[in-house]
Amino acid sequence: MLCGKSKDEGTGEYMTEVRTSSRFERPCAVIEDPREASADAGERKPRHRKVHSLIDKVYDPINLDEAWQRVWENRGSAGIDGQTITAFSEREDELLAQLHERLRNRTYRPQPVKRVAIPKAGGGIRNLGIPSVADRIVQQALVQKMTPIFEPLFADCSFGYRPGRSPHKAMRKVWCEINEGNLWILDADLKSYFDDVSYYTLAF
Repeated sequence: MLCGKSKDEGTGEYMTEVRTSSRFERPCAVIEDPREASADAGERKPRHRKVHSLIDKVYDPINLDEAWQRVWENRGSAGIDGQTITAFSEREDELLAQLHERLRNRTYRPQPVKRVAIPKAGGGIRNLGIPSVADRIVQQALVQKMTPIFEPLFADCSFGYRPGRSPHKAMRKVWCEINEGNLWILDADLKSYFDDVSYYTLAF
């Protein structure tokens, strides 16, 4: 799924477009480039950029190797298969080649996520999921190709899980808003949302 913007010819206002694609295709985006203008009418015209398959870029050996380097740098525990970062590094050429082939011929299937319960400081537990090393590499490979597509579409006020952004920068943004006279702050959290959400519904 991809959210984009399009211009309503009647009102001149920008509207959000949601487009869907198959799991093996890169979404089609309609992106307006304000720098382009119509030579005839002198009006700005939307620049349509249609993008196609992304999967071959994901399983490209160079991209997989870069993803593995990021996973290696982040370290982390073994997943449900018990394979550690160190064990993977001892056979990295062989295992990356296998991962490339499985992604290329579409036989790759992610493994179940290892569930780990971490005690919270205020009581209760936080359930964490630890993917296998191979699955983390695939996830990172996807991020490296999808981030340039989706990152420009986020609102400037969005800070969560975005590269180059942090809670500290979000707080600076809040402080600037307060100094500009915007005094209302809404703090909301979906408690344990992913513990009960229907993943079947999300998939469709």
